[in-house]
Amino acid sequence: MRLRVLGAHNMESRDTRMVSHLIDEVLALDAGGLTRSLTFDEQKRIRAIILSHRHFDHVKDLLPLGIAIRNSGVTVDIYAIQDTADFIKSKLLDGSLFPDFLSSPSVENPVFRVHVVEFKKEFQVLGYTAMAVPVPHAVPAAGFQISSDDTKLFYTGDTGRGVADIWPYVSPDVLLSEVTFGNEMEETADHVGHLTPALLKEVLEKFKSQHNYTPRVIIAHMNPPWEDKIRQELKELTKETGIEFQVADADTVIDL
Repeated sequence: MRLRVLGAHNMESRDTRMVSHLIDEVLALDAGGLTRSLTFDEQKRIRAIILSHRHFDHVKDLLPLGIAIRNSGVTVDIYAIQDTADFIKSKLLDGSLFPDFLSSPSVENPVFRVHVVEFKKEFQVLGYTAMAVPVPHAVPAAGFQISSDDTKLFYTGDTGRGVADIWPYVSPDVLLSEVTFGNEMEETADHVGHLTPALLKEVLEKFKSQHNYTPRVIIAHMNPPWEDKIRQELKELTKETGIEFQVADADTVIDL
């Protein structure tokens, strides 16, 4: 399994892209930074997208992606929990902003096909086995475990310290986790469902207690004003725990 980081932040600028990741060039995890990160040919290779929740920084590039691929004859399958699926069908992809990508008569197949997934029930996507689990956030949200051969990746999406409640249901080799704020913002992060380095430490301690090992950890979804602080606090956490944290940068390619 090869993970390509397309965007690793929750704000967009010349130097930052909203969160999105690509597995083996065909399966996207969230759609915050798809089109800004990929050539048109690369966009046309995407065959499925898993969405963690409906916040703008995770779904916004569905629209420009739809424009890029609408005449290619390709249908991209979108997988999401009910709340997210309802939002993108009724608000984002309803035809009021861009053409109707769900049932456009101008192409043989719709640009997007939306599938609702249920929590804790495995489903198949492009030869991968995936499963959604509920994670705490400001809106209904899901983390996803993606399995291929002997590799299991768990993508937290946006989540807070309560994500540890789902450790009995997933056992990844690699944890792709958000860390949005520095430790000074712990109260705010805890309130809105985000992680800080200190909260991540708690989450990992509970993981090890459950599974008796610590997964490889990749960090993304940083708030740019807090990025330097996050990186420094993660280095301090490595000294304290011995856990190496790989902080994601856009365009990084990671073999899992």
